[in-house]
Amino acid sequence: MELTKTLKLEVLQDSDNIADLLPKEDLRRIGFRIHQNYETDEQSRVEWRRRMKDAIELALQVTKEKSYPWPKAANIKFPLLTIASLQFASRAYPALVKAPDLVKYRVQGRDDGQKASRALRISSHMSYQLLEQDEPWEEDQDKALLALPILGCVFKKSYYDPIKGHNVSKLVLPQDLAVHYYARSVEDCERKTEIFQLYKREIRERELRGTFTENDYGSAGIDNPRAEDKRQGLAAPPDDSDRPRTFLEQHCYLDLDGDGYKEPYIVTVDEKSKQVARIVARIESVTTEQSVKIKELQTRMTALAEGVQEPTNQQELAQAQQIEQTLLGMQAEVKALTEEKPKVLSIKAVEFYTKIPFIPSPDGGFYDLGFGVLLGPLNDSVNTLINQLIDSGTLNNSNTGFIGKGARIKGGAVRFQPNELKRVNVAGATLRDSIVMMDFKPPSPVLFQLLGMLVNYAERVASVNDAMMGENPGQNTPAFTSKQMLEQGLQVFNGIFKRVYRAFRGELRKLYALNAIYLDKEEYFSYQDSESKVLATDYTSDPKDLIPAADPNAFANTERMMKAQAVLERAGQVPGYDPIKVEQRMHEAMDIPDAAEIYPLVAEMDEQGQETGGMTLKFPPQPDPELEIEKADMQRRVLEGQSRAEKDMLLAQSTVNKDQAQIILMMAQAAETADKPELERLKLLDKEQDSIRKSLTELAKADGQRDNEGTDS
Repeated sequence: MELTKTLKLEVLQDSDNIADLLPKEDLRRIGFRIHQNYETDEQSRVEWRRRMKDAIELALQVTKEKSYPWPKAANIKFPLLTIASLQFASRAYPALVKAPDLVKYRVQGRDDGQKASRALRISSHMSYQLLEQDEPWEEDQDKALLALPILGCVFKKSYYDPIKGHNVSKLVLPQDLAVHYYARSVEDCERKTEIFQLYKREIRERELRGTFTENDYGSAGIDNPRAEDKRQGLAAPPDDSDRPRTFLEQHCYLDLDGDGYKEPYIVTVDEKSKQVARIVARIESVTTEQSVKIKELQTRMTALAEGVQEPTNQQELAQAQQIEQTLLGMQAEVKALTEEKPKVLSIKAVEFYTKIPFIPSPDGGFYDLGFGVLLGPLNDSVNTLINQLIDSGTLNNSNTGFIGKGARIKGGAVRFQPNELKRVNVAGATLRDSIVMMDFKPPSPVLFQLLGMLVNYAERVASVNDAMMGENPGQNTPAFTSKQMLEQGLQVFNGIFKRVYRAFRGELRKLYALNAIYLDKEEYFSYQDSESKVLATDYTSDPKDLIPAADPNAFANTERMMKAQAVLERAGQVPGYDPIKVEQRMHEAMDIPDAAEIYPLVAEMDEQGQETGGMTLKFPPQPDPELEIEKADMQRRVLEGQSRAEKDMLLAQSTVNKDQAQIILMMAQAAETADKPELERLKLLDKEQDSIRKSLTELAKADGQRDNEGTDS
């Protein structure tokens, strides 16, 4: 496609609407090419659209009036597909959307508290963005999980809305996103076209804001009514201004700078008039020949600069001067490269869409398989068998036959009411001979058995048997056997849930990248009744550490409870577990509402008042009354023992003092009688008593110190 005017890549990147910079002839060619590409992609998925139409009608149980085997015959739609989709959504929704902690940021490697603090801010802020700031997100997620098992795949479009001032992640159904059927993936496809409708008022609003180029699109015309309008009995409004126009937003590649290399753009075209409303670049990064060379030179310059050491002799000085000259030459080369006209080698495009898959298509098609395709033929057969059995029962219960001319009854249907007798001008015997009743066979038991077999195998495909639906499998079935049967039945859902989990992780990473671009330096937000703030620099780390808070391996509440209880038991047996985290896991497994209110946590602070990244209880645990009673009783026994020991010590000291006083008296008497041997013996006894008294004093001091240490502990 040749254009009459080309623009520089810098101008294309900075323009809010490139359509305002191009002549009308170029816009006409671009609009025609966009519409042609869209029709090509639609033609490639004609068969898929037919299957999706049948699946949607089957899920909605849309009935059409039948004319065979007679008008208004039985027309039952067995709700197998409806039950399967409801069962999947009822399990996936609470397992994936685990408010209030929806997002989790992992901390890897050594951490001084800063990584954990940043991870906590990111987790809280992104959970707040999804659940409170972008209010339709949770509703769209609910719709996505309900439509996913029917259609096979759905899409999420993540982008920054300048009008709302925050990120938006919108649900896009597969029939509204045209991609070539044999495209590799949503990221690698050459183009993708979103189909949406705008009213005249909405178009004018975009034109006033400068988002759309002002065009005269003409009359909207009377389009064929949509299938959903037919089902709901809706008709197109008579006034043309009340009819929405269909627009095509194609994410494609065009060469608007004339260098022979196509750049990624978003082109919005009116489907009926093929007029271009908007063109905007979706360029994330540009790799040029000059940038590659500059990066190589900078790497070499860094290596040379790190190798330079303080010269100690003439030879090292000469080497340092030579390296300095080389660095100056490299710097001049870098400057010359920056002044050259850039030669583009590759351009990385911004990706808006995330595909949520159900079961990958074995034929390599872009659109995945759902229960609508897998159960459609079985469900149609079940519907046919049920209708045949009902029609057979209707004939068997009816009074149908032939009336001969001899009955002399007027023409037309003859119907009776209870207790009614009709007069005829014929004898009774002749009347009996003139009426012949048809003998219809009762409903076939073989058809009924075949119906049961088909329903059984359809339930196996959809994993919606009695145990999976919460019904009692049998009175004599052991509890362990029932639990194992339920666990095995959930394995199919676990495989699908991991794909949904992987897609949710990709959606979060796109929103993470948008925060890195559009978030203010500091943003304050209120979440879970607490005021918090997040920094723009928090979103400069690796987005691969961002994951959903949901467990990708746990689908059932019973399984989560078993895991949480196992961790709780191990925490009581093995030291080293974090009791706060263990208790939080139990609350999550039990799905306790407002767990943060009954078990509140606050951020830990250091001596300077800075957050350390850890969490502690807002209210410290209260002491156990029984333990307090036991502690008081133990202290009482210790005090009683101490008092008895002190009493015994005092008695011993008193005895020693009394004996020593008696010895002193006897020494005085021996001195008067000049009995030297007796005096010497008494002096030895006095020394011995004095030693005993000193030992008792030291023992009393040691016991006092031990009592003080026990009281402190």
